[in-house]
Amino acid sequence: MVLSCPINKIKQKLITAGFIKNDESYPKFIWLPGTHHQILNQYNAVLRGFMNYYSFAQNKNRLISILILYLKGSCVKLLSRKYSLGSQAKVYKKFGPNLTIRTSNNKIYSFIRPSYKINIWDFKTNLSTYIPTLYSQDLVSIARLDNLVCSLCGSGHKVEMHHVRYMKNLNLSKIDKLMVKANRKKIPLCRDCHMAKHYPQLT
Repeated sequence: MVLSCPINKIKQKLITAGFIKNDESYPKFIWLPGTHHQILNQYNAVLRGFMNYYSFAQNKNRLISILILYLKGSCVKLLSRKYSLGSQAKVYKKFGPNLTIRTSNNKIYSFIRPSYKINIWDFKTNLSTYIPTLYSQDLVSIARLDNLVCSLCGSGHKVEMHHVRYMKNLNLSKIDKLMVKANRKKIPLCRDCHMAKHYPQLT
């Protein structure tokens, strides 16, 4: 008996999640406000989730080819938009074949190179915890993947990213002062602090 993964269904999931449009890779614009390494973390999480879940599949090599084609293509197009580079070729020229970036704390992040090794006994009884990233419609999963804590209260529970479009829109609230001090347009906040910032009348 040959155990295979459902390539067509997986491709349909990628279409539904917004990584494919008109049979071409398409940028996940909801992730555009994230940093370069946060964007890589998101795409890597989706790729890693599929690879882990279907590690037993005999057609794993084909699955990897499909995922790299669309996910990496989507990532490249998103980075092209983020840095206003104008083409995928310029993205590869600037960041290399694996879209590598070195952060200010000297950590290196790259688009992962998945293993082609097949383990036919490696069944998963539960869907990978990374798969929900596939349908993420906010920046909560970015904060979760980075293991961030709330900048205001230090909580690690339900941390999400608060961001503003322009620094000039900041006021004198405690959260805005933190953003001015760090010179950042986005900071991690727990759900309670985030809601208090946007809807103070409810708290």
